[in-house]
Amino acid sequence: MLAEPAVPMVPFPTVAPYRIDQVMAAPGAMTLLFLGQLLAAALLSWWAVCQPGRRPWGLVCAGLLLLQVALFFTLASWGTSDITKLNHFLSVDRAAIKGEPFWLLVAPLIVVLPFRMAMVHGLVVAGYGAAALLLARHWRAWSWAGWWVLLICCSPLLRGFMQNSHSRQALSTLLLLPVLLWAGRLARVPRLTLVVLPVWGLTCHTTAFFTLLLALLPRLPGMGTWPGGSGRRLVRAPAPWAPAAWLQNQWRAAPWRVLALAVGGLILVGVLAGYWAWELVPMVRTKLDSYWSQQGYANSYPLAAAVGRLQLAMAIGVILSCQQRGVGLARFLACDRGRQLVLYALIYGLVEGALAMGLVPQITSRLADPAGFFLLIVWLAWLERYRCLWAALPALLVTLDYWLVERLAGSQALHCGSNDTFLCVPDRWPWQVRY
Repeated sequence: MLAEPAVPMVPFPTVAPYRIDQVMAAPGAMTLLFLGQLLAAALLSWWAVCQPGRRPWGLVCAGLLLLQVALFFTLASWGTSDITKLNHFLSVDRAAIKGEPFWLLVAPLIVVLPFRMAMVHGLVVAGYGAAALLLARHWRAWSWAGWWVLLICCSPLLRGFMQNSHSRQALSTLLLLPVLLWAGRLARVPRLTLVVLPVWGLTCHTTAFFTLLLALLPRLPGMGTWPGGSGRRLVRAPAPWAPAAWLQNQWRAAPWRVLALAVGGLILVGVLAGYWAWELVPMVRTKLDSYWSQQGYANSYPLAAAVGRLQLAMAIGVILSCQQRGVGLARFLACDRGRQLVLYALIYGLVEGALAMGLVPQITSRLADPAGFFLLIVWLAWLERYRCLWAALPALLVTLDYWLVERLAGSQALHCGSNDTFLCVPDRWPWQVRY
């Protein structure tokens, strides 16, 4: 028997595109999978309205929706450069992933997953869907939960995160969502969650510190509740936490517990400070210098026509809500959520303006997706405050039209195998892939 010829070893390319084979276009199959997500979202709404007492059915619908989201984005992201690059680095050259210890820690697990980093990306996008479901549950809006999943996971505002496979930054931003909810008083966040998830997020991407500052903006002076202008509160606000009184009560009950917490906290702060000083700060400085001095990757997704249509639809939803609830400009600005909505809308507008004028696009383009995600969350929170959840319909229709017409229907013309393109799916089973 003749031996099979050895596969020639070539060095990994230094610039994109990285994906040049093992991909194909499958517009029909991906469209059916997307329509399956629409069906699952509709079933979840039907359950919430018609069968609210049958909880298992709601969990089945929610699980089916998240499963389809994870599968869809796993397959669709396979043909992107970031997925191919990370599949290589995490198995061959892990030293290339600097300043992000979480990915070095889980690298042995990633390389045994089907499709490796593509599956991780699908799980990250499903995590965004799970966050939408949890917010709908907290805000008692189960009838809209499935549609919120699609509104967030498929939003043109998050094209870099979801469709360009910026998985590491996307996970980092998602883990910092509790900080935004706490800072904006949008939901009750468990204290342990408020500590663990942000610390985890800071280990996932070198931009996490800047995203953390973005999430903390609702705590700026003047962004809190103004007397007589908070709007009609139909969901009980988070209970205030007095740290001094809590520590005093804990000290009286169990002094050893307070001492253990203090020692553990000091050790944790010391470890994080050491890591930040010796590892992360130099890496962030190096990347900023590289972005500033070199014209590296910079996308123009925030300037796409679909983003403008979505922003218009979101504004129309707010205007219609104000008309129905009798909310004038003064009352709108007196509401804490109204001011937060204006704040993040202005931030996203500044990012768009900077990209349009070419002001350091290699840096500002990386701020667009976190700002867009926080804008979506605050916008939904504002609609929830005034119980005008129906006003999300224009934005939902724009999002679905963008996917069905522009993305999925347009995928028939993709030249898979000649470029790194979203919606170019694997042409073989996971065990047949050559990495």
